Order: sequence, then C-alpha cells, then structure tokens
Amino acid sequence: MVLLLVAFLAGVLTIASPCVLPILPVLLSGTVGGRGRPIGIIVGFLLSFVFFTLFLSSLVRLLGIGADTLRVFSIVLLMVFGLVLVVPALHQRFERLTSSMGSVGGLQKGPQDGFVGGLLMGLSLGLLWTPCVGPILASVITLALNGTVTAQTAAITTAYALGAAIPMVAVMLGGRALLNRVPGLFDALGGLQRSFGVLLVVFGAGMFLGWDRQLQTWFVENNSGYLNWIFSLEDARGVQDGLQDLQKQ
Repeated sequence: MVLLLVAFLAGVLTIASPCVLPILPVLLSGTVGGRGRPIGIIVGFLLSFVFFTLFLSSLVRLLGIGADTLRVFSIVLLMVFGLVLVVPALHQRFERLTSSMGSVGGLQKGPQDGFVGGLLMGLSLGLLWTPCVGPILASVITLALNGTVTAQTAAITTAYALGAAIPMVAVMLGGRALLNRVPGLFDALGGLQRSFGVLLVVFGAGMFLGWDRQLQTWFVENNSGYLNWIFSLEDARGVQDGLQDLQKQ
C-alpha cells in the first residue's frame, strides 16, 4: 500500500523533472482542437506507459528490434502529428480519418471531438516518458526485464501513471480555460494550433538528434540537489524496505 501511494505521488512530482520538456508541446497541443483530445491523450499515455514499462523487454525479444528503434518510431509519430497541425490540408485529412475510425469504434461523435487523434498522440508518449521514472519504477522495470511481471508491479506502474496524468490534465484543461476566458486567444486559435505543431516538429527533431538526452544529462550534472529533492520521497527508508521485499518476492 505504501509503494502504491508513493508511486502515485512520485508520478505527480515527475512534472517538475527536466525530462518532461519534450512532452510539453504535446500537452500544449491538447489545449486546442476537439473536446475529446485531452481525454484521448491521457488514455493513450496511460495505456502505452503501462504496457511499455511492463512488457518492453518481451516486445523487443518478440520483434527482434531495439528499444531505440521504438523510441525513434515514437518521435517520428510526434513529428507527423506536428505536421498535421501545421499543414491545413493534412489536418483536414487527419480529422476525416480519425472521425471515421472513431465512428466505426463508437469512440467519437464527430470530427470536432478529437478523441481518436488524441489517443494516437498519447500512445506515442509512453516510451518517451520512461526516462523520467525514479527509483520505484526503476525497480519495477528491472523486474520486468527479468521477466517478472506480477499484479503488484502492474498496480505500482498504474499508480505512477495515474499520478503523472494529473498534472498533464491540469496543463491541458488550464490552457483550454485560458482560451475561453481570453477572446483574443480564441480568435487566434488557428495560429496557436500551427505554433504547437511547429513546436512538436522542432522538439521531435531535437529528440531524434539526442538533444533531449544531452539536456537531461546537463541538468542532472548541474542540479543534483534539485533532483534529489524530487526523488527524496522515493528514497525514504520505508519505501526502500518495500522495494527490497518486492525484489525478494
């Protein structure tokens, strides 16, 4: 029970970690578009993060491809979503495609809902979020790499993902509330959408070149005290004892 609670709180605190910077453009893009887009992004993130955390090693062995290949695939997806937001013709085609997909699956009421598009975008975040995890999820990942996936490790991973989803929802809903309260921003919605698309492309290109990892390394080397504060909750004695028990089980 202690590990579940701390994993949830650790997920909430992850938003303060520098490794989430590449994710921010995706969250900002959730402030524009259909009403269902933020929900789709969160659902996609929860599904992909839990899946990749618990079964990435099995997936790599099954497909015979490296984890970096899957990371590149996720980055390419983000860049494609960015282009969709930037180019009006691509955006219209994407809306029609996701609308038809949602109609077949009963997930989307119309082209303005945006749930399916958000879901696809959120699915690409799970693998990209993995470097943000702290000691608790690192232990779960170690167990998963050894082929040990239990109900407890799945519950801990889900608790962490739910915690991480809370600030993500706050960012997207807060952005939408700001758009509704400031008429000038709402009138410039098309320009904002294209700006977020450009950010996705730029951040995706930077991640493809490894700039995000370089930034994280620099931040860790120069702000160790700040990161120690973020992970101090997970380093508590009771939490470490719980992790040792989990390893023994």
